[in-house]
Amino acid sequence: MTEEMRPENRTPRFTPARASDPAITALEATQRSLLERLEEGRRAEAALHAERMRLLAEFASTADQLAELLHPDRVAEARDMQRRSMTAEVAVALHVSERFVQIETCDAETITCLPATLDALASGDISRQHVHKLVTHLNTLPAETWEAFEAAALPAATRLNPARFDNLARRIRERLHPDSITTRARQAREERSAWITEERDGMAHFHLLAAAENILAIDARLHHHARALAAESDETRTIPQLRADAAVDLLLGTAAATGGAAVELMVTVPAVTLAGVSEEAGELSGYGPIDPDTARRLAAAAPAFTRILIRPDTGETISIGRASYRLPTALRRQLRVEDERCRFPGCNRLAITADADHTTAWEDGGDTDTDNLAHLCRRHHRLKHATDWDAAQDPDRTLTWTSPLGQVAQTRPPGQDLTDATERAHAILDRARDSDPHEPKSDSGTPEPQPEPDPGPAMTARGRALLARIRIPQPLPEHAPF
Repeated sequence: MTEEMRPENRTPRFTPARASDPAITALEATQRSLLERLEEGRRAEAALHAERMRLLAEFASTADQLAELLHPDRVAEARDMQRRSMTAEVAVALHVSERFVQIETCDAETITCLPATLDALASGDISRQHVHKLVTHLNTLPAETWEAFEAAALPAATRLNPARFDNLARRIRERLHPDSITTRARQAREERSAWITEERDGMAHFHLLAAAENILAIDARLHHHARALAAESDETRTIPQLRADAAVDLLLGTAAATGGAAVELMVTVPAVTLAGVSEEAGELSGYGPIDPDTARRLAAAAPAFTRILIRPDTGETISIGRASYRLPTALRRQLRVEDERCRFPGCNRLAITADADHTTAWEDGGDTDTDNLAHLCRRHHRLKHATDWDAAQDPDRTLTWTSPLGQVAQTRPPGQDLTDATERAHAILDRARDSDPHEPKSDSGTPEPQPEPDPGPAMTARGRALLARIRIPQPLPEHAPF
């Protein structure tokens, strides 16, 4: 419960029925059975998708082999045509679009190079959505970092839903990418754009691709506009409707519903980056890594941003920017940076729009301290207080949730997952360097003994062969004779 919420405004908890009531017992037993069947179905679906990945990768390999046999003098062009033919064949057989088959085939060829991920999919530990997001990040990294990325990201994929996993995988990718984030950010900003897609019944979507700090500031401003309007006694619109109406008013230059709304975002900057002696990336709370120039600019010149200084080697917080000396304000800011999003399992709502909840309620003796506070969006805040969902918090701020049917799930602050993932990735990269065949040998002619490497996912010989075959299709010239 937040400090702002008064006890009389708190959502009441429903009085539970007697546990011995046979009707309640029977319905809960039915729910548990249905939940088990849904879980079995999910695992079966994942296993089928893993098999389809294997089949698509093999199909693509046969298309390449056929191209080499048919046109050995023009292998690249022939391979492209055979790939097109294969895509059309599969699309017709499966009643899906060719674009869908192209995406699935790309995922399949990549994932068959990483047997640990494919096995996790086949066993139902991860889903098709996890695989696609993992591959999307993986294909922007050099092949020599793939094993390290898999070792870092895969354990998190088994615990997080696809959206939360995508947030973490983006940060892991940043730590493993060999190219400077400054260069990549400059190139990415060249692709900024705005466009629309048509919808039914007179509606349309407006899309804006721009710098992350601008998008998050826009989102926060719309949130404040909507909340201010919703507080008016005669307001009947929902929050999504209010956000949409405020965006239209602001973009069209018509009378906006409210005046200027305070926007506060959090930027975390390594102290050496702020001093200009390092080019390590900063972190924009609610988004992830940003280039050092942007981090320095936001920390130095934007009063609506709270500056957090950290030591780059340990991640230890050096100082927290404060608009007020009152402890609750600083504490809420620190928690918002650490939590980043709602701490209910699977929820991806930003902490800036959520409530700081006492895990053990204040009236039950809970303290206003970091190990008894966690951000919950309004929906899950009410769920926690109005139903039999229960949460317990460890000193490291891990939340253990127990559902009314006895399911147990844990959530951790994203920084903890990122630290663990980074350590796994470094272990794999170190192992790869230790096993380098060009490593100098001892005077006796035999390799120096190496410590036993930590077990972890490794790319098989077949995987490396498949990786070598992956090509970006090149279009055939208009006069191609076949």
